[in-house]
Amino acid sequence: MDERHDPSACRRILREARENGLSRKLFDMAQDLQDGIYRAEALCGLCGHDEMDEEDRVEWVPIIVESMLDEERAWRLAESIGIIAKSAGNWPGGRARKALMQDIIGMTGELPAGEARVDALKSIANRVSKQKLPELFLFALENDGMEAKAARPIMKAIVATGEKQMIDEIIPLVTDASPDLSVKFLDNLHRLTIQADLTLEPSALELALPFLDGADFETIRTLCSHSNHPDEVRMLAEKLSGVDEDSVRFMVTLAGRADRVGDAELARELLETASQNVEGLDAHIAIRIKKNLAKAFERLGDSERAEKLTTVRTPSAPSTRQSRRDIERIGHTMALVGTYDGSIGTPHLRALARASGIAWGFGLDIALIDWPTDDLESLCERAQKESGTAGVNHLPSLLESDRIQLLSIDDALRGVAGHPIATTHQPKGGSVDLTTYEGGICMFIGLGRHGLPDNLLNNCSDQFELTGIGASLETAVAMGAIAQRLADL
Repeated sequence: MDERHDPSACRRILREARENGLSRKLFDMAQDLQDGIYRAEALCGLCGHDEMDEEDRVEWVPIIVESMLDEERAWRLAESIGIIAKSAGNWPGGRARKALMQDIIGMTGELPAGEARVDALKSIANRVSKQKLPELFLFALENDGMEAKAARPIMKAIVATGEKQMIDEIIPLVTDASPDLSVKFLDNLHRLTIQADLTLEPSALELALPFLDGADFETIRTLCSHSNHPDEVRMLAEKLSGVDEDSVRFMVTLAGRADRVGDAELARELLETASQNVEGLDAHIAIRIKKNLAKAFERLGDSERAEKLTTVRTPSAPSTRQSRRDIERIGHTMALVGTYDGSIGTPHLRALARASGIAWGFGLDIALIDWPTDDLESLCERAQKESGTAGVNHLPSLLESDRIQLLSIDDALRGVAGHPIATTHQPKGGSVDLTTYEGGICMFIGLGRHGLPDNLLNNCSDQFELTGIGASLETAVAMGAIAQRLADL
C-alpha cells in the first residue's frame, strides 16, 4: 500500500473490508494514515461493519474524533464533519453512534463563523436527531455575517419534522434578530411551511410585517416575490404603500405576483397605484419604472395603457438626484457560477475581471455564485493585480457601490439577486422570453467548459437559450451577449 497517498490508502482499506471483512490489520493500517481526516474516515467506515461489536465501536469513537481534530483548517474540518456524519449513519443505532454524533455537533459549534460552519450545518442538518435541531439553529444564529445562509438547512429540517412546537421554539430567536435578518428568516420559513402544507397562526409572513420598516430594499422585494396568494399580496401592499421610489417599485413587484397567482384585478389595481405615484418621482427614475409598468400592463392585455406609459420622452437635462440603488444600474445581475475545482485561481480572476468591464459598461451587477472564498475584497484585489484584463479597472467602482456580491446557489435561486434564470444551450421546456419578466433578473452563467451544474439547472425552472439555434458559446462571449440582451430590456 502506498502510504504516501492517504486518500488512496483510505479507499483501499474500505474496499478490502467490504470484500474480505474486518481484520486487525485493517484497523492498524487505518491508524497509520498520516492525515487525520483520512484516518477518521477509514476508521469510521470500518466501524460501520456488521461484524463490529458495539462495545468496541464505542471505544473507537474518541479516536475518530481526535483524528478529525488533527485538522486545523476550518473548511476541511467542515468537509470531514459531513463525511463522518454520513458514514456514521451506517452504524447501528446505539451508544456509539449517539456519542459520535454528539461530538460532531460539538465540533460544528466550535467552527469559526463563516462558510465552513455553513457547510457543516448543511451536511448534518438531516443526520442529527430532531431533538438536536434547535441547538444547530443556535449555531446558525451565531454565524456572524452568514446567519441566514447557515439557518436555511436547519429551518428546512425543523419544518420537515412537522412539529409546530419546535417551530414555535425558534420563532423568538428569529424575531430577536436585526429587522433585515428577521425578514430573511421569516421569508424562508414562510416558503418552507407553504411547501410542507403546514399552517402557522400567525403565518411567518404576518410575523414579518413589523420588521419591514427596518429591512433592506432587496430583502423586502424578495419577500414580495414569494407571496403565494392574493391575500398575501394585499397584506404586503397595504404595509408597503407609499409615494417614494421604493414603495412604487414594491407595488410593481406585487402586481406581478398578483397576476401570477391568478388575480388580474388586483394586479391592475396595484399597477394603477404605482402609475399614479410614479409621477412624483425624479424624471429619470420614473422613466425606468414606467418601462416596467408598461410591460406589466401589456401582460394584462392592456396595450393602450402600456402605450401611454411609453410615449413619455426622457428629459434632455440630466437629473442631479440619484436613486439609492445608483442611476447607472439597470437592475439586472450577471451571476457567475463557480465550477472550477479547488481554491481561487487564475480562471476565477480572469472571469471576474472580464465580467467587471462588461457589468460596468452595461449597468449590471455581478453575483459570484458558490465561489471558494468568503473574502470579497481580497478577491477583487487579486483580480486587479493578477488578471491582466483591461475591464478589471472598473472593479473598485463596482465594489464601492455594492454591485458585486458573493452568494450561494440556494440564495440565488431564492431570488436574492433578482428573478433566477439559467442560461444554457439546451433549455428544459424551451427558452423563456426575457421581456415577460418584471423587476430585476439574475442570469446564471456557468464558468468553464462544463457549463452550469446539474443541481442548479434542476432547480431553476426558467431557462434561456441565447442564440436561438442551441449554439454553445465560450464564457466571455456569452457574458457580453447576455449583457446586451439585459440592457435592451
